Order: sequence, then C-alpha cells, then structure tokens
Amino acid sequence: MKADHAKAYVLGRIKAFKYVFRGMGWMLAREASLQVQFVLFILSGILSWKLEFNRVEWVLFALLWGLILTAETLNTAVEKLSDVVSPDYDPRIKDVKDISAGAVGWAATAAATGYFLLILNHI
Repeated sequence: MKADHAKAYVLGRIKAFKYVFRGMGWMLAREASLQVQFVLFILSGILSWKLEFNRVEWVLFALLWGLILTAETLNTAVEKLSDVVSPDYDPRIKDVKDISAGAVGWAATAAATGYFLLILNHI
C-alpha cells in the first residue's frame, strides 16, 4: 500500500510540471515585459559566456535572472487576480498593482547591480 501511495505521489508531482511549463509558456507568449527581459537574459548569457564566467559567477547569474523573471511572473499574477477581483477602477487595486510593479523594480535594480559587479571582474 505504501509503495502505491509513493508511486501516485511521484506521478502527481511529475504531472504537475505541465502547469509549470504552461505558466512559463503563457508568460513568454503574452507578456511583453517578460519577452524583453527574456531577450536580455539571452544576450547577457552570451556576454557572460564570452567573458568566460566561472562556475560561481554562473550560479549568481542564474539566481539574479531567476529573481527578475520570478518577480515579473508574480507581478503578472497579482495584476490578473486584481482584474478579476475588481474589474472596475479602484484606487486600492491601483495601489496593489503599483506595489507589485515596484517589487519588479526592486528585483531588477538588485539584479542589474549584481550583474554589473560580475562584469567588473572581467574588465
């Protein structure tokens, strides 16, 4: 019985990945800001490769970009949910959306600063 439960659990986790990829694909297909960030991710990856980042620098690169893309995705989720909760203009919802966008700004500022410092190691 335990083996069946464990097998079902593992299969459930594997099937859950379809939602992960659906969400990532949805963002890439529909969100212009994430599309721009994704292009910057690719370009900065090429630059990092040309600068011969070491393993630690690549880990930091991945964490910095993960921070930005995650913040952008969460911001979009907040915006979409806010639109469902309050389809009409509401100054409170505007504040929520602005605060969520501000989180993206903080993440992008931190990531850009971190990436700049990584690049300085190679100049």
